Amino acid sequence: MMRLIVWSVLMVALVVGGCGPTTKPKDEVRAHHKMGQSYLARKEYSKALNELLTAEKLAPDDAAIQANLAEAYYGKRAYELSEQHFKESLLLDPDNPNVENNLAALYLDMQRWDDAAHLFRKVSDNLLFPFRVRSLTGLGLAYQRGGNYIKAILAFNEALESAPGSTGIMALQAQTYMRMAKYDLARTQLKKVLKLAPEFSAARLMLGECYLYLEDNEAAAEQFREVANREDGTERGDKAREYLKLLQDPS
Repeated sequence: MMRLIVWSVLMVALVVGGCGPTTKPKDEVRAHHKMGQSYLARKEYSKALNELLTAEKLAPDDAAIQANLAEAYYGKRAYELSEQHFKESLLLDPDNPNVENNLAALYLDMQRWDDAAHLFRKVSDNLLFPFRVRSLTGLGLAYQRGGNYIKAILAFNEALESAPGSTGIMALQAQTYMRMAKYDLARTQLKKVLKLAPEFSAARLMLGECYLYLEDNEAAAEQFREVANREDGTERGDKAREYLKLLQDPS
């Protein structure tokens, strides 16, 4: 409030006393916006909100400021406020694929699977969006979490066409096979993942679980021992050791 009062006094002095150095409103908006973006990049969301809310007061119809406000609220897990500002940004700048993709990601965290899938599909079909693999991966996740496993597999396949050999997407596809109880398919996919990325412990743990379902305890124990050794002292390593205890393996 003090800053606003001082600014008002300075404006009156300018009118009464003649010309003098001032800060242009656009420059002030830009300064607060840039500072807010800087804090966003460092994940200092409270500080980002402070700057961006100030910028919004000065320029409420700026789509980029609204989008950045949405990101800051997203970082604070204030999902409803985040959605509100993403939608406000899209009213000001309709069909912006970057904003729509971020809103779709928000819907994933809100467990609104259908809304997320709708937007990810729309974004992935937008030729102006440069990160199509991301939107297709998000689409696959939305379908998977919503229990639409066949569509999830198809979306991951589509993503892999643009990013062949992406171990992250391949692992998500294997996870979907696991949820479908297609353990043979999951095993085949996970072996491919680990051939490309032997250090991918999350995939190795999943492969061990897959072997459990396939009743191949020896193969499962081999994978769990590898994870326990690679991830000693971590949550994943502890989980692998728990599995080994269940299998009565002393490692």
